[in-house]
Amino acid sequence: MRLTGALYGGRQPMQQAKGQREQEVLDMVLKSTPSGNPQAVLDAIDNHAWTTGFLMNIGDRKGAIMDQALHRCQPRVALELGGYIGYSAIHIAQSLPPGGKLYSIEPNETHVRIARHMIQHAGLSDKVEVLQSILTESALHQKGVRTIDFALIDHVKHLYLQDLLVLQKNGFLRRGSIVVGDNVLTPGSPEYRQYLKESNDFATTEHITNLEYSNYILDIVTVSEYRGKEGMQ
Repeated sequence: MRLTGALYGGRQPMQQAKGQREQEVLDMVLKSTPSGNPQAVLDAIDNHAWTTGFLMNIGDRKGAIMDQALHRCQPRVALELGGYIGYSAIHIAQSLPPGGKLYSIEPNETHVRIARHMIQHAGLSDKVEVLQSILTESALHQKGVRTIDFALIDHVKHLYLQDLLVLQKNGFLRRGSIVVGDNVLTPGSPEYRQYLKESNDFATTEHITNLEYSNYILDIVTVSEYRGKEGMQ
């Protein structure tokens, strides 16, 4: 396992009323950015978070790490666990080729509504399907998904390893599939991190960085290439 490091600037996290801040961000984006311009949407969200307080997106600095992984694997079928307000979905969808598809799984009804609206405004609804669900084998099979090229895991931290194993044991990962894990240090997913360190099925790089939109709190993004057995296990 390799380590890469960079320290970034930013503000400390702030607590907000449940759902209120996310709706404010959507309203701001709709008012301040033209429709059909994904990068303008991302830039507006980043600027808002850096200047007004914390948002639990992957963010611009860690997003650059994810973009490198996307460029490396050139995905046609991608998966996101933890859609939040659609920020990462827009990041990923920009890297998909014509006909490519991202399935973004998010259980929170308010976040699903906001993410769908954000993605529609960015002009990427044809490439992204937001599912109000948790990860299950049937949820993917119902969409005709057999294998995925890229996955971002960025949801409930104690579910990281459980859901990685759902993908691995049910044959959704092929050799060369890339799995990116956000917030592996902060708030942290120690079981997931340890599994990746010990598993011969993944070649993992740990990118040491800072928490999204923060100058003060360390975090780790993992980028893992699957090298294990294909098919059901």
